[in-house]
Amino acid sequence: MEDRLSRIVAHRRQLHRIPEVNYDLPMTQAYVLDALKKTGARLEALSPAGVLAYFDMGKKDTVALRADMDALPIQECSGLPFASGHPGKMHACGHDAHMAMLLALAEELSEMSCPRNVLLIFQPAEETGNGARIVLESKALERYNAREIYACHVEPPLPSGTIGCRPGPLMAMSSEVHLQVKGKSTHIAQYSEGIDALMAGLTFLQRSRAHIESVYRDVRHLYGYGRFESGTANNIVAEKAEAWGTLRAYDEGIFEEMKKDVLSIAKDISAQSGAKLDLSFGDAYPPVLNDEACFEKLKAAAGDLPFQVLAQPKNIAEDFACYLKRLPGAMFLLGLGTPTPLHSSNFIFDESALPNGTEMFKRLVMAG
Repeated sequence: MEDRLSRIVAHRRQLHRIPEVNYDLPMTQAYVLDALKKTGARLEALSPAGVLAYFDMGKKDTVALRADMDALPIQECSGLPFASGHPGKMHACGHDAHMAMLLALAEELSEMSCPRNVLLIFQPAEETGNGARIVLESKALERYNAREIYACHVEPPLPSGTIGCRPGPLMAMSSEVHLQVKGKSTHIAQYSEGIDALMAGLTFLQRSRAHIESVYRDVRHLYGYGRFESGTANNIVAEKAEAWGTLRAYDEGIFEEMKKDVLSIAKDISAQSGAKLDLSFGDAYPPVLNDEACFEKLKAAAGDLPFQVLAQPKNIAEDFACYLKRLPGAMFLLGLGTPTPLHSSNFIFDESALPNGTEMFKRLVMAG
C-alpha cells in the first residue's frame, strides 16, 4: 500500500499543478496519455478532450471505471507546495485525485489477470459541460462491450478512507433556473402608470417557493434562488428583474412536475401583474441512481475496507448519471475526513485516504 500511495500522490500532485477547465484540457490529456503508455492498454484520445484506456483480458465482458479530468475556475489559496500553476484555475473538487486513483490502478492492471476486460474512462467537462456526452457519443461502451460502470467521488465529511454508498438515489437531478421579468418603468410618484418588475419577481419567488414546499413536502427536493437583481434607483419603478436559482429532485417524473408547476405560476403572475415573466431551465443531469445489484456487489467487494451505507442522498448533481442511463452501475464516495468543503479555494486533504479508492476499484474489477 505504501508503494501505491506514493504513486497516487505523485500523479495527484502533478495533475494538481496543471488544472484546466471544461473541454480545454490539453496538458491534462497529455499527462494521462503519457502515464498510461507504459501500461500496455489500448489508448484512445477523445476530441476535444478525454482518454480511454482498454485492458483486454481476453474475456467477453468489460467493466468500465470513470474519472473526471476538469478543474474549476477558482483561484487557489491553499499555499500547498504543489499548488496550481494556472491562475484562476484549481482542482478544488478532487478530480485530480480521481484521475490519480485510476492511473495507479492502470499500473497494477498491467500485471494482473482479471475475470473481465477493463475500460478506464477519463472524462472532460463534468463540472460545466456534460462531458459524459463526449464519451457516450464515441460509442466506447458499446465498442468495448461494457456491462457495468463504476465511479468514485471524494467526500470531505466522511471519515478518511471510508467507502460510502447507497442503493438507488445518490445524487440529484439538477437544473439551473433563470427568471427574467419585463415591466414598465415610471417615477415612483406615478406608480400606477408603471408595471413593477421587482414586485412581480418577488411575488413569483415567494409564491413558487411556498407552492413547492407545500405540494412536495414529502418528497426530497431542493428549489431556491441565490441571486436577484432589479431596479436602477430608489424612486423609479423597476422595469426589469432577474433571478437565478436551482431545481433539484431524485425522480425525473417529480422533477418535470415541479417544472410544470413553477411555469404555471409564472404565467399566472404575468397575467395578474401585466409584467412579462420568462422562466427558463438549463440542461438537467439525470439523478444518480445506483443499481441495487451493483451496490450489493460493491458492498460485498469492500470486504475489510471501512464502509458506510449512506442514510440520505446528496443534493449535488453529477453527470455520471448519464452513464447509468445506459448501463447498470454505481458511484461510491471516498471519505477524506476534512472539514474543508469541495469547491473551496483552500481545499486541502490527507492523501493517505486515496489508496482505498484504488483498492475499491480493483476489487470491483476482480468481482467479475
